Amino acid sequence: MVVRHKGTGVPKFLADNSKAIIVNAGDGAHEHPTQALLDMLTIEEKLGTLEGKNVTIVGDIRHSRVARSNLWGMTTMGAHVTLCGPSTLVPRNTELMDKVTWESDVKKAVKDADAIIALRLQKERMDDALLPSMREYRNTFGITHELLECAKDKVLIMHPGPINRGVELDSEIADGEHSVILDQVTNGVAVRMAVLYLLAGGRANA
Repeated sequence: MVVRHKGTGVPKFLADNSKAIIVNAGDGAHEHPTQALLDMLTIEEKLGTLEGKNVTIVGDIRHSRVARSNLWGMTTMGAHVTLCGPSTLVPRNTELMDKVTWESDVKKAVKDADAIIALRLQKERMDDALLPSMREYRNTFGITHELLECAKDKVLIMHPGPINRGVELDSEIADGEHSVILDQVTNGVAVRMAVLYLLAGGRANA
């Protein structure tokens, strides 16, 4: 059973109360495991390994299930993760924050990054008071050409989609030479096929 639900913990509830194999395809603002797997695969394809790499995640951390799953997965694989975003969109989960570096200055956050993951603003999950405006967010935390001048020459630009173009990412960056977003989409198909195959009884070494 593949479960995507706005309620946090629904996949766990189903796993505890049924005999079915449950695949979490995103639950509330909690986790999105297969997105993390495809993100990690994309970075490994491009950089060879996650171990020792610096990954910066920018945006709405508080409401992002992608950020949580990537944090657990990438730190487990030896990457160093930096979180950056508006103070109103920072989670209050101390266990989560203990595993990462928090940086409020986006220029400092991207300076040593090997990969930058921009997150979609979860406008449907946030109170209007959390952000003054989309324009202000873009000017402060948006991934722009000017910001990339502070980053490494070959930094990877990633996004779980869908993109609010001109807010989290300028179009020239989303479609530019640093972007591996289409590779993420391609790898997402392969990763989810593999998950379904293995959980359905495929060979363990496939």
